[in-house]
Amino acid sequence: AAAGAAADGPPGAARPWWLRLRACRAGMLVELGQVEAARTEFEVLLVQTADPALEVPRALVRLERGVHRSRSGELQRGQVDLLAACEVLGRAGADADRDLCRWHLAGHYKRIGDLDESLRLLKLLRAGARARDATYDESIFAYGLAQTYQELRQWDDAQAAFREALDLSEKLGDRAGMAYAESGMAKSLLRMKRPRDALAHADTAMKLLDAGADPRQYEVQAIIRAEALADAGRPGEAVALLDSVDRRIRLRGDLPTLSSYSRARATALSALGRWPEAYRELDQAQQIDQGLAQQRQSDQSARLRQQFNRDRDEEDLATLRRLHEQELRLRQTQAVALALFVVLLGVLVAFAVRKVMQARRLQRLASTDELTGLPNRRATLAFLDDALARARRDRAEVAVLMIDVDHFKRINDTWGHATGDDVLRHLARVLGGGLRDRDRLGRLGGEEFLAVLPGAGAEVARGVAERMRASIAGTPLLRSATQPIAYTVSIGAAVDDGSQPAGALLARADAALYQAKGAGRNTVVLHAAPAGTDAPTAPAGAASAEAA
Repeated sequence: AAAGAAADGPPGAARPWWLRLRACRAGMLVELGQVEAARTEFEVLLVQTADPALEVPRALVRLERGVHRSRSGELQRGQVDLLAACEVLGRAGADADRDLCRWHLAGHYKRIGDLDESLRLLKLLRAGARARDATYDESIFAYGLAQTYQELRQWDDAQAAFREALDLSEKLGDRAGMAYAESGMAKSLLRMKRPRDALAHADTAMKLLDAGADPRQYEVQAIIRAEALADAGRPGEAVALLDSVDRRIRLRGDLPTLSSYSRARATALSALGRWPEAYRELDQAQQIDQGLAQQRQSDQSARLRQQFNRDRDEEDLATLRRLHEQELRLRQTQAVALALFVVLLGVLVAFAVRKVMQARRLQRLASTDELTGLPNRRATLAFLDDALARARRDRAEVAVLMIDVDHFKRINDTWGHATGDDVLRHLARVLGGGLRDRDRLGRLGGEEFLAVLPGAGAEVARGVAERMRASIAGTPLLRSATQPIAYTVSIGAAVDDGSQPAGALLARADAALYQAKGAGRNTVVLHAAPAGTDAPTAPAGAASAEAA
């Protein structure tokens, strides 16, 4: 507020410090969602810092603008600002400001997918902070390292770095730093399929950080907590929490955060059966991700162009500028003649894109089971046909798991068909957690599901099926806090090398399922024999299943 009080600021030696405050204030305007006001402030400050004697305040303005551009999806322009700012601050000997700039540059490299460069910078920054005994800086850089390990899916390294950041923040009594670390651990635990543990850390993070102290981080933590609530079977609370931060997230225009928000909201809405709203949120997230991915692809070449020796290439740069100016003049001359053509072409392209998008939406709807969101019978069997064809070609194996809910009619008769639908949705979520990345789970109809496991032999199929069976048996549907609904599944498995048609493989799996039902249910039976031979093998883990 003090920085913005005077139009021109103080003269003399105090002026650079006033301009630094103005740069900081512009960054805070972005954090508060006042994006247009912040952009205006950036442009005004760049004019006021044109004097070469003010190169450090000017670099700080470009630093704040670069952070905003990078977060809002202007990746190339954001990188230009950040690289220029870091170069000036390093040359001027402003070490603390240079480290701040490198911290934000590491975050930018993470956004564009250059995780190795992000790790290199963050390790360098953390080592420097340790050497200076700068505990606060060390906690921040440890948190950044943890985030990058998280992107690399190196969960143990990520959790260790988050724990390090938390310990340092606790030592300082820094509640904000503790909140950042707790939310980071919650996010990692979510990706590790441990929603209840994640929820505990997310709750702690929300208690530590006030919404007014750090609005952007509070919103990020709200998204993580909402994901944990939805995965823990509390989608209604997740939607309510996301609704409370909706307006601020959309105003700020931070595209990665907005994408995470839309995906979390889609997950919670789908768990509530609000499919049209869930589809719109997921579609928005996919559009954002596609736009960012395109920028990342083109950014690699742009980054190479920016890594040059300025003194050595000064003459080449001047030539490029002249050519650019000539190109701009040529474009201005052509603009009037091409305007009508561009408008007409734009209308045609928009129409064509709309038709393509409509066709894709219809195709997705035609291949998706409305109740569970899984691939439907037709899509699942088509995937099986493809898997068998690949198995024949590659001389590999394919396994199928036929999964059926035990006593499903009793569930419907006792709790009602609405609860039966909830059981099927719960089953779809839990079964998906037991699959490998390339496996496919679909609903055949009623309470019967099919999992297709490309490249899986008998032992792999048995292991996946046992994980599924144990997960369902140990994860009851929480109808309410006092009314958990426990249920089990029986699974019939069969393996083939692609020599038989899909119908024969499914018949073997169905026979194994029939034997699992006859063996007392809550059982896995593997039909390892080829078609036309003896009955399936004995149930896997039958003794433990009978005891249950």
